[in-house]
Amino acid sequence: MDESKFNEKLTDAAKTIFSYCMAKTSNKEDAEDLSQDILYELIKSSGSIRDENAFYGFMWSVANNVYNNWYKRKLKNITCELDENMASDEDLFDIEDNSDIYLVRRELSLLSEKHRKATILYYIDGKSCLEIAQSLNITESMVKYLLFKSRKILKEGMNMERNLGELSYNPKTLHPMYHGQGPNRFYDFMQSKIKQNIVSSCYNDALTVQQISLETGIPLPYLDDEIKALEDKKIIIKDGKHYKSNIVIISTECANEIERAVIKYHDINADKMRDFIEEKMEDYKAIGFVNNDFSENTLRWQLVAILFRKICDVNNQTTYPPKTGWGENAFLWCLEKLSRKHMFNYCGAYSKQGDSINFFDYLSFENRKGDHHDFYGNERYINIFCDICRGEKKNFSEYDLEAIAEMIKKGYVIKENETYKATVPVYTTEQFNKIADFADRFVCDSLSSIIKEMNDTSARILSSHTPKHLQDQVNGIAATDKFVNAVCIPATILIDRQFLSTEWHSLEMPTTYVVLNI
Repeated sequence: MDESKFNEKLTDAAKTIFSYCMAKTSNKEDAEDLSQDILYELIKSSGSIRDENAFYGFMWSVANNVYNNWYKRKLKNITCELDENMASDEDLFDIEDNSDIYLVRRELSLLSEKHRKATILYYIDGKSCLEIAQSLNITESMVKYLLFKSRKILKEGMNMERNLGELSYNPKTLHPMYHGQGPNRFYDFMQSKIKQNIVSSCYNDALTVQQISLETGIPLPYLDDEIKALEDKKIIIKDGKHYKSNIVIISTECANEIERAVIKYHDINADKMRDFIEEKMEDYKAIGFVNNDFSENTLRWQLVAILFRKICDVNNQTTYPPKTGWGENAFLWCLEKLSRKHMFNYCGAYSKQGDSINFFDYLSFENRKGDHHDFYGNERYINIFCDICRGEKKNFSEYDLEAIAEMIKKGYVIKENETYKATVPVYTTEQFNKIADFADRFVCDSLSSIIKEMNDTSARILSSHTPKHLQDQVNGIAATDKFVNAVCIPATILIDRQFLSTEWHSLEMPTTYVVLNI
């Protein structure tokens, strides 16, 4: 049976269905609700009707089934009647002292987007069903269903006690973490407090959009776009009518439990790192890289930065990173608490000649010097800086000189005798491989067993705090998040002991270095 014939039959039958419902119910409102439920079931099942001759038999079969179900529900539930005056926009929104008006507004804020839009367009804006159908790009029959279904939802909701969740008065602040292929677009995407608390709300329990609204205390009109964006980027996933977080959140409680379990290794690792730096410092200088005459403190930091990168690579890929909503393979997770323990960030960028600028950002804003954001994604800056590191004497354009002036201001470049010079160690590939080799041997001989134990411990604890559907991400994230306990905390110990100083030399970059592709 084609759609036009069906709609014609349905329009003709609507009055008959309503009369049937009036005979079966005690009031007009119930009859309207029941008739709309019948119409909706007919619309849903229209594909099952063989031809127009079978329409009425099918219609009465549906009507009888819907009525029987409605009557069973009515025996179980007593619902208050929604005042017909709700059609007035003055009654709905301008009367402040009427508790019923507050309840209507509350329930409107919890309606799903299409139900809410149809209700407001009809009752508040005075639009006809045809106008609403055109505006929402749906059929007129569906508009009628949405309106009557909304009335039903509103009535039921007004009789409920609604309790806001803890996030409504005590919202969480999450810190986005990323490890994998760049660029890291997850960090900026998750800066929204609303997004953070949506993810938090459905982390341990799958929630409907209405439950998310109540848990966060944010009306659905303000959540709709954020929920869609999170779903699009696979940060949350939909399971039927429920949403659940698709990224791991390491709570403060979980992080503290992991730290307590591995604290016995912190001083051991710090002692081993100190011994490595002291033992290898002269060998490191003897390699003869550019700027090997930097101050002792800067060279300690530079050597330990390479060592830290090697530690991060140990057992790091126990689980291959999944594909993100942006298309890269990366682990995405969030921390509830970011403290001094999270003191580093590392990143690399490449020039057109294959040279690499390697950053090990020290994140303290009081002593910050060097930041991958100064170069990352800016190909022109990267190429100019690597040309300077190569010692190439070029006639820089005025446009390039502006970029160099910015680098001088930030401390990456100095000007000596009309020549520009980089303030970072510059290694050839061969020189860097020698340094990396003795760092690799040290990590393998002295730290790998400890790091594996830390990884296993972290994974076990994180698993106990992680929902079942996210368990496949636990091993990879635990191995990546070991960065805090295997690198940051030992580094903090070395700083506290004053073996490493954050009083940087004014003309030297402490943790940024360049490896030339030669």
